[in-house]
Amino acid sequence: MASSITSTDNTTLPSFEKGGKVSVWCSTVSYDTIPDSYFEEDDQGVDAWARNFIINEYDHENMETNGVASGTALVKNIIEDCSYSSAYGEGVVHKINKMGHQQVSWIILLFDFEYRNKITKIHEDEYVQYVGSFVYDMDSISLAEQDQLDAIHEEKLRLEALLILHTEAALVDTASELGLAPAVEPAPVSTAVEPRVEKVEPKGHNPWLKD
Repeated sequence: MASSITSTDNTTLPSFEKGGKVSVWCSTVSYDTIPDSYFEEDDQGVDAWARNFIINEYDHENMETNGVASGTALVKNIIEDCSYSSAYGEGVVHKINKMGHQQVSWIILLFDFEYRNKITKIHEDEYVQYVGSFVYDMDSISLAEQDQLDAIHEEKLRLEALLILHTEAALVDTASELGLAPAVEPAPVSTAVEPRVEKVEPKGHNPWLKD
């Protein structure tokens, strides 16, 4: 698919493109209160967000966003469905929490991009704040998928432990029947099996396509 590049007239800044890095912005402003003009491009194809952060250019195909339509949600609940977030999600949560936000409304991700606010001197605009740049790789799964795998692994360990307990109880009963040992009443164990964890599909969407 052909790339769609947004650029500004500022040619004095270096390119922020960098493979293996993802730059992150967050907002605490309810998404449904942000004016449509913030997401619209001008005659030069430049949106207000890029102009505000003095970004020379970025590839739209490397952008991903996620959030809630109204209000805010826990940072992890928003970042966990984003692409490759098992590599950087916990770092994003930690950094945004350090910024004083336990909840955010939406986030912007630019992959293969390392924004440097020390150069631009722009840390935030009216609606979003720059969080930082984090290492990622395309072999990583999402944080939500990682949590699912962890839950499945814990369930497997639980079932294995149940099997061991039942096997031991059966051995005790057999030994008792043969008169090899006194009968021992095994401790009750739960045999309930928790629902199988289903894979969560990413919920990323692009605010630049705001209705």
